[in-house]
Amino acid sequence: MSRIARRESANITFYNTAVIHRRSPGLIAWWSAAFPGFGFISLGSYTKGYLLVIWEFVININSNLNLAIIYAFTGRFEMSAAVLDTRWLLLYCPMYIIGIWCSYRLTIELNKVAKISRNQPLSIRPQVINGLGINLLDKRLPYMAIAWSVLMPGLGHIYTTRLSTAVAIIVAWLVTVFYSGVLPAVHLTVLGQFSQATLATDPEWLLFIPSVYCFALFDAYEHCIEYNKLFDREQAQFLRQDYQDARFQMPL
Repeated sequence: MSRIARRESANITFYNTAVIHRRSPGLIAWWSAAFPGFGFISLGSYTKGYLLVIWEFVININSNLNLAIIYAFTGRFEMSAAVLDTRWLLLYCPMYIIGIWCSYRLTIELNKVAKISRNQPLSIRPQVINGLGINLLDKRLPYMAIAWSVLMPGLGHIYTTRLSTAVAIIVAWLVTVFYSGVLPAVHLTVLGQFSQATLATDPEWLLFIPSVYCFALFDAYEHCIEYNKLFDREQAQFLRQDYQDARFQMPL
């Protein structure tokens, strides 16, 4: 009977493939700073991540924070201070700081689990089939995860079977694109109507787009690489248990 690992590093369901692996705490903290909630979503702590993403949209827009940033970057500092709603801004600061700190701390702890569980046996099933869906552990192409994410954020996560993350990113992308007016602006730009394209955009919402778009590319690519490592690890364990002579000493 195979020993069940005390610290499991992966789990496969019909809608998600979760893998605990080593990450840079500084990078996760940076994503939390770029857009609150993204650090937790990358770590697989979805409930915290989703709540913080909703918080970011609600508090940022009501406090006019992005608008103040635009005015500050363009040298209009008096207007930047004038548009800020401090009633909402003072609510924003504590959650913003704890999101960065907590995601940084969680990354350190998950790195410890990844190190401990690295040499422990996996107890996952390479395929899950039920009435709601099918999920197979197989090789995926990292550049395809990027290509689908370039086409539309969230599609790369569907490719790597992270449906919970895919839904969150697609919803965030749709909301951001709709209120920013970026698609009508692109259409007007193609037609050569540049002044109308500028008027069609809402800069306050436009500032959300780089964070959402870049995170979708990064997270889909990173997870695809770790997904392939999980496949190799599970396959190697299967071959050792079923085909390797018990008298063969490992490691060499």
